[in-house]
Amino acid sequence: MKKHIERLRGMHDHLPGMYQQQRWVIDRLSAFLAHAGYAPVDPPILERSELFQSSFGQELWQNLYTFRLHHRDLCLRPEFTASICRLYLDHYQQHSLPLRFQYAGPVFRYEAPGRGRYRQHTQFGVELFGGQAISADAEILHLACEALNELRINSYRLELGHIGVVSGFINRLQLDDHAARLLLSLMEQISRSEEGERLAQTRLEVLYPANSSAGSEMNSNSMGTISGGNAQLLASLLSSISITFGNDDARHEVVERFLWKMERSEQRRRILNALEFLRALHAISGPPPDIFGALRDLLARYELDTEPLTELEQLVAVLNQSATTSQQIVLNLALGRGVSYYTGLVFEIHALDEDGFDTQLCGGGRYDNLLRAVGGTRDVNACGFALGVERLLPFIPKSDLPKLAKIQAIVIPVNIQNMPYALRVARTAREAGLVVEVDVTGHSVGAGLKLATKKETRWALIVGEDEQQTNRVTLHDLVTGEELILDIHSLANQISAEEKLL
Repeated sequence: MKKHIERLRGMHDHLPGMYQQQRWVIDRLSAFLAHAGYAPVDPPILERSELFQSSFGQELWQNLYTFRLHHRDLCLRPEFTASICRLYLDHYQQHSLPLRFQYAGPVFRYEAPGRGRYRQHTQFGVELFGGQAISADAEILHLACEALNELRINSYRLELGHIGVVSGFINRLQLDDHAARLLLSLMEQISRSEEGERLAQTRLEVLYPANSSAGSEMNSNSMGTISGGNAQLLASLLSSISITFGNDDARHEVVERFLWKMERSEQRRRILNALEFLRALHAISGPPPDIFGALRDLLARYELDTEPLTELEQLVAVLNQSATTSQQIVLNLALGRGVSYYTGLVFEIHALDEDGFDTQLCGGGRYDNLLRAVGGTRDVNACGFALGVERLLPFIPKSDLPKLAKIQAIVIPVNIQNMPYALRVARTAREAGLVVEVDVTGHSVGAGLKLATKKETRWALIVGEDEQQTNRVTLHDLVTGEELILDIHSLANQISAEEKLL
């Protein structure tokens, strides 16, 4: 006996009821955003791996489904934004901006499965290319909230952040590219919980371990002198010490190792400094407008530009004049989104499920540099958001979700010779709006009636030689046992009239 091949962990089969509900959500959101000018597009699931290198740093690359086939590095898309940027470069560079797109489909990430987290899930989202930044950001935020309202999800929390604050601080620290990406990826963990902060600290210790050698004190005190890579100065210092190196190559290797080690130690010091700043940012989070004063004081203490705060104040003012109140908004400048392409506004929308667990429903932001990063010749203002369709479903009122269409009647041919007529009867009934199956078991009429009973179908349409010759059917009520001989064109009206009386 062959071994049963199981479904992959983190993947889910969408059975008819779930599939219909997800399709309903996507169709409803698509129609809503089409009225806002967002045209549907559908990029391929499979892309070249390099497309996502600007989105996911080394820390997150291991979570992608990448593989090599016929000398090409390929990747199952982990998100849509980079694919939509590639689509824009392929087809729309000569079009006038702004351009608006919407999309829906599966994405794949190899993450630990958990509550509301899958390795394959369905995203619905929009991207807006062009436009003035504040105006476009306001539209995106407004539409994200209105999309939830369209689904009658009214109780949620909108978290607003701005990557400009942290990126400005990181740029001033002069971190190397790997350290900067690490810090941006740690932002998401730090903003989630105290446990996330501890995990971030653990990752830092693994990647930038504390230097316990005697040189560590020198690293912190004299890094300003030799962090610039002044190898000649270091070589002369070593020459003044009674140490034999063997030859110039050995001396050069010692110098390079020492400089690398000291630079790593300095990067660690700078990252710790940045983590402390992130903690301070996260500690000052809350609803507007009162929180703006405390955030301005913090930025002034670190001598950082307050322009991002001004942008957020403008956006909050716009939101307050729409359906979103200040009580639903939280300012969190330590908010991180897990991908590294954001350049300005970042936001998430959360809600508490019936068990009290916090669930992220939506996320998005501004990414003005991504089009150039994936091959464009210039930067283009761009922003967007994505909703997790599976996560939305538990928050939609159950009475609003569609029920699986119930089979209203089953056509039972007396024998195989009557099958063509049975199919014609079924087609006529479907054209009139009925949901009808045909019995294809080839068994007797009695067996067909038992099958209809098991399916909880009220009506059986029996067709044999007599019915075929007179263009009629025998309508059998499986509840009362009554039968009527009807013309096939009056069949639908009879069943509809009977069901109204039930």
